[in-house]
Amino acid sequence: MRTSDWIQVVFALVLAMAAWITGLTSHPLPLRRRWIVTSLAAAAITIVVAGRFSVSFLSPDHRPILRDCLTTALFLVPYWQTGQFFLRPNFKIQERLLAFDRWLLPGIAAKSGTERTPTGFLLEVAYLFCYPLVPLSLLTLYIAGLRGKVDSFWLVVLVSTYVCYAVTPFVPAFPPRSLISDRADLSVPAEDTNKGRTFNRWILKHGSIHAISFPSAHVASAVAIALVFLRYSLPLGVIFLVVAVLISLGAVAGRYHYALDVLLGAATACAVFLASRRYL
Repeated sequence: MRTSDWIQVVFALVLAMAAWITGLTSHPLPLRRRWIVTSLAAAAITIVVAGRFSVSFLSPDHRPILRDCLTTALFLVPYWQTGQFFLRPNFKIQERLLAFDRWLLPGIAAKSGTERTPTGFLLEVAYLFCYPLVPLSLLTLYIAGLRGKVDSFWLVVLVSTYVCYAVTPFVPAFPPRSLISDRADLSVPAEDTNKGRTFNRWILKHGSIHAISFPSAHVASAVAIALVFLRYSLPLGVIFLVVAVLISLGAVAGRYHYALDVLLGAATACAVFLASRRYL
C-alpha cells in the first residue's frame, strides 16, 4: 500500500479503538456512536483494500488516478469519525477561545459572521474554496506535470489535517457563530443577507458535525497544500498560499472558527511540512 493508504487506514483504526476505550472512562461514548466510528473505519479499510486489488485491472497510467480518487473520497472519513466524539461543548474552553478573539480581534469577535459588503462576500466565497480545495489542488498537480510528487502531497496534507482531527475531541466547542445572536440570520430578509454566507451556512447545516475542528482542519489542509506547491512550483505555490490566507481570513471573519483555531491550524501544517521535508 502507498503511504497515503497507510495513513488513512491507521488513523481510522486509531479513532475506532479510541471510541471503544472511552467505555473504560467516566465519560463513555454511547454504544451507537462507537459502532458508527467503527463502521466508518471498516468502510475506509474496505475501500483501500478494494482499490489496492482493483488497480491490477488498470493500465499503469490509470492506476495512480484511481488510487488518488479513492484517497480523496476517504479524506473526510476521520472528520465524521471525530464528530461522533462530540457530545456537548466544554463551556470553559468556549469562553477562553472567545476571550482570545475579543483580545485579538475585538471588532470581529462581537459579530456572528461577515457583513453584506463586497469584502464580506469575498471572504465567504474564499471560505467556500476549502471544500473543493483538495481535489482541485490534486488536479493541479496532474496538470502541472507533478504527478511524481503526489505521494509527498498526500503525506503533508493528510498528516496535517488528521492531526487536527486527532486533537478535536479534546477541545469540544461550538463554532463562534453559534454563540452570538445574529440579527442578520434571524430577522433580515434572505435577499438582504450575504449570499456567500447563506450558502456556506446551508452547507454546514446539512454537512458538518456542528462543532469546530481544533486546530482548524480546513486551514491546516489549505496551508499544507500551499507549502507543498511552494516547494515544487513557486508560481503555483504563491497562488495556493493566497487562497490559504483568504480561507483563513474567511474562517475567522465568518465566525466559522476562532482565531486560535486558525493560527494553530496553520502552525500544524508548517510543523508537519518541516518534519516531512526529508521525505519530500
